[in-house]
Amino acid sequence: MATCSSCWVLKQCLIVGFLFVIIISSIQPVNGCFTSIFSFGDSLTDTGNLLEISLLESNKLPPSAFPPNGRTLFHHPSGRRCDGRLVIDFLAEALGIPFLQPSYTTKVGRLQKFQKGMNFAVAGATALNSSFLQENGIHNRSTNISLGDELNSFKHLLPSLCSSSA
Repeated sequence: MATCSSCWVLKQCLIVGFLFVIIISSIQPVNGCFTSIFSFGDSLTDTGNLLEISLLESNKLPPSAFPPNGRTLFHHPSGRRCDGRLVIDFLAEALGIPFLQPSYTTKVGRLQKFQKGMNFAVAGATALNSSFLQENGIHNRSTNISLGDELNSFKHLLPSLCSSSA
C-alpha cells in the first residue's frame, strides 16, 4: 500500500508531466533548427545502453536482448525495451535525424556517428545517485546508473563536440 508521501510525490510528478505536455504542445514547431538530439532517461528512451553496459560489465544479457524486443521494426532485438520504436525514435525521424545510438556502445568510430546526437538513457536508471539509494537500503537490480551519471557522461563528451571548453 502506498504511503501519503509517495502519493503526494506521484501527484506532483503527474502535474509536472501534464504541464510539460501542455507547454510543449503549445510551442510552434521550428523546422530546420535542430541538428542533433541528446537524450537522458530510463527504459522509456534507452536505445540499447543497458544491453551495452551488460555486455561490458557482466556478459549477463538483459531482457531487451531477446525477442520480442525489436521484432516489429528492426526484426531482431535492438536493446530497446519494446518490440518497435520508442518516442525518441519518432522524434528523431520527425526532425530528419538518424536514430540515436547508445552512448555506452562498444562500436569503433562511435564519435563520428554522434554529431547528430547521442542517447545516454539507461533502462532502470534512477533520478537519485546509487550511493544515496544504497545508504537508504535501496538496491536497484537493473543498473547502478543514475541521471547524474548520464549527465557526467554527456559532460565528458562535450569537448569532442564543441570547439570551446566552455
